[in-house]
Amino acid sequence: MVAQVGSLGSTEDLAHFTTPQLVEQIIQINPTASTNYLHQFARGELREYLEHLLSAQRPRGRDAVWVRPASSHGIVFAEAAD
Repeated sequence: MVAQVGSLGSTEDLAHFTTPQLVEQIIQINPTASTNYLHQFARGELREYLEHLLSAQRPRGRDAVWVRPASSHGIVFAEAAD
């Protein structure tokens, strides 16, 4: 069962999810993400990403607010390793 925005009381509910639970929830919302790819990230990073995905499912309006965590970068880039 995928977590719905209304079914989670708060982001603290996600704090108790294990890494496999977070990965499962993310893949149900974003099926283009692979398990192997997601397991490269720390549990906290996965939780933040899931919070972002869940907030994106809210209808647009005044209550649809997502604040980027101060610890995350606004712009990220990667270079291919040849």
